[in-house]
Amino acid sequence: MSETYLTSAKGIRILPGQWRPHYPFEHIVWVSPSWPCQDYVWLDFPEAIWTQRELLFLSHVNPECPTTFTDLPRVPWQSIAGGIAYERRLPNGLKCSGQVTHGGANDVDLQIVLENQGSATVPDIRLQTCAYLRAVDELSERTGANKLVHVPGGGWVAMDDAPEAATDRGGCYIGWPSHIDRDGPAPVDRPVVVCRAREANRFVALTWFDRTLSLQNNCAHPCIHADPAVDELPIGERVVFRGKLIFFEGSLEEFDRTSVRLMSE
Repeated sequence: MSETYLTSAKGIRILPGQWRPHYPFEHIVWVSPSWPCQDYVWLDFPEAIWTQRELLFLSHVNPECPTTFTDLPRVPWQSIAGGIAYERRLPNGLKCSGQVTHGGANDVDLQIVLENQGSATVPDIRLQTCAYLRAVDELSERTGANKLVHVPGGGWVAMDDAPEAATDRGGCYIGWPSHIDRDGPAPVDRPVVVCRAREANRFVALTWFDRTLSLQNNCAHPCIHADPAVDELPIGERVVFRGKLIFFEGSLEEFDRTSVRLMSE
């Protein structure tokens, strides 16, 4: 079969990106799917840093969600082995370092490191990391029906159906991290969120493994979220969040086996 424009670009590509270039403080990574594709998932990395309901960092401006620190400078992406990385230090001394690198043939390794170089413990840190899907046509449907999570007793279900489908408590919440009550329902038993492509044998998934606090999606802006957290970060200490952005071709049953393997590594 002869190549076409759509099939001539194959394999994962990782590039410094832009979403809202009028906000110079965003950290956007463009990641192409592993299957033949000319388009990119936009990874907002991170989109937000919360601490005890205080918003320290947001990758854009939203008057409904004011940030503690404003007019932050641009920080450049640097090329590293296998990918790209950045470092940012917030005015309170919280240093945030991120890197996105090639993992296997069908996945990307994610890492965010927070280091407290300030003068006080930073409590209850919750990050938002968004994989924005609109630019990849087959992932761009504005619906929650193709955003899947795994629940005890119910297997893979649409995220909106998870609270009713779960037969037991899992370890992961659904919702925006700033609004999660740790004593509330936690219906998800695997810390991974999945989007099924319009071609149903393709999936993209996002996880921060056992650091994942919550999962979410936004139908109006088609995306998936896996959002990690740490209870506190004392002065001089650091925490490393490791995750993956996964692309998969096959049945949901085959992805299920792959996700079990990845969660156990």
